[in-house]
Amino acid sequence: MRRRVLISWIAVNNDPFERDRTGNAFRLVEGSPVPGPTLTLLFDADSPYAGSIADVVLLHSQPPEGQETRQSRAFQQTVEELRLRDPGLRIHSEPWEGDDPTDHVQLFDFLREKLPTMRRKFADRELILHVSPGTPSMQTVLVLMGETGFIDPPFVLVKSYRKEERNGRPAVVPVQLGIDSYYKAYRAARPSEVSSEDAAVVWDPARFKSSRMREIFDEARRFAQLNVPVLLLGERGTGKTTLAGWIRSHSPYRVPDRDGHWPAVACGQYNPETMRAELFGYKRGSFTGALKDHEGLLAVAHKDTLFLDEIGDVGRDLQRLLIKAVEEKRYMRLGDDRQLTSDFRLISATNLPDEKLRERLDPDFFDRISMLTLRMPPLREIPEEISWLWEMVFAQAAHRAGSGRVRLPASAHRAIVDQLSRHPLPGNLRDLFRVAYRTIAARVDQHSPLSAADASEYGLAGVEGPPSEIGADALPKAVALAFAESTSLEPLVASGESINTKAVERAFKAYLAEEIRRIAKKRGVSSESLCDVTDRALREWAATREGKK
Repeated sequence: MRRRVLISWIAVNNDPFERDRTGNAFRLVEGSPVPGPTLTLLFDADSPYAGSIADVVLLHSQPPEGQETRQSRAFQQTVEELRLRDPGLRIHSEPWEGDDPTDHVQLFDFLREKLPTMRRKFADRELILHVSPGTPSMQTVLVLMGETGFIDPPFVLVKSYRKEERNGRPAVVPVQLGIDSYYKAYRAARPSEVSSEDAAVVWDPARFKSSRMREIFDEARRFAQLNVPVLLLGERGTGKTTLAGWIRSHSPYRVPDRDGHWPAVACGQYNPETMRAELFGYKRGSFTGALKDHEGLLAVAHKDTLFLDEIGDVGRDLQRLLIKAVEEKRYMRLGDDRQLTSDFRLISATNLPDEKLRERLDPDFFDRISMLTLRMPPLREIPEEISWLWEMVFAQAAHRAGSGRVRLPASAHRAIVDQLSRHPLPGNLRDLFRVAYRTIAARVDQHSPLSAADASEYGLAGVEGPPSEIGADALPKAVALAFAESTSLEPLVASGESINTKAVERAFKAYLAEEIRRIAKKRGVSSESLCDVTDRALREWAATREGKK
């Protein structure tokens, strides 16, 4: 069964056949035209891909309307020859409207948009990226994008050879430069111990549309260079784990050999005893079941980065031991009397609000792990990023679901992005995955598949619930954001439901009271001097947050 997909530029001077020096007539050898690179890959007896290609995507320059150019002529002739040789081939045209085939930036911008679209269109099918046709700039950009991780697997970069150039080689061979890019390392270096759906998302600063995300990653890049603890704050599903991997892969505190399994742990899955053993290690016989010496994560993290997710779940006794390890880079295994050293950099993360985190952590420990702090915003605060995040999430969900080829028209994707951009999304990236999985399930249902529009609605229903399901804290924030941006509250009001305005009002009053009293205390003035209500009223407003009133 043919399933592979060929993606190739058109060789203006050599497709479908090699041309003579005039650039018009085909060059003849023993009375026959010489196949160009595209025909060679598809039909040459020595090509390993002959007979295995089902779809051919031809990248080509777009001529001015009504005009024929050498490029358009080569494209039309190639299409005609392909249809003549193999009527079963499905041919897809992808015109490029750029005006300079040597401009790397124009070509990169074109391919950065097109290649992810093709990856979605041909989900889970192997892409054969043919780098022989086209200008040197076209070839270079395609090779670098493949080698540096811009294209999701499965794919292979290949080069074709004319018969007189082969010297015993096959007609088509793989191209591998072996570029060890930060981006490729970052994709491969997600901490497996704390993996989740949102960890599948790759933060790509080149695609950011909001100044807020650009500022966060500017800071993350700066912080990455220092052996100083970094604390990542943010709601569940905002991509803190992925940010931790990004910081590590962009820092000197990374041992490449550990990329597939670097030292990271979700603290909530351990009790205090097992957590200490996991981090510090232990000697044989130090406790029941300790049958051999065990090297802890601190030892593994030497010259690397240690990631502690859910840091608020670490017990107080272990916090004190970690202070010494963070400050002095020294620690002892359980059952050992020798001090060991580990020159590691610590990254911690939590979804707890500040006040809850401070309640759980020893003040000294909190101070040490929060020297540098980054706060990941919820998606409702950066709706500009949802369009490209949805594109990545949908492709990842289709791949993980093992559902094969799943297609949605561009109009359906736009409708989903529009709804997601106006929803509070309490689960953040996890909500995007929930919508993607439901949409895919509705499309691949063999008994009764839904149309693209109905599948989109079905998918979105996974996060469309009454405000009570949004959460007591999230709803007032979503209302405040809608007010600040003068947008509709409609996404917050499910059919037949209503907004609890009293709860929103109490939350606003509590926030106002707490801030006014905090500022008054800091400035050494009375709270009444900063507002038009009494301090007693402010205390009553603040009490509503704890449900005391």
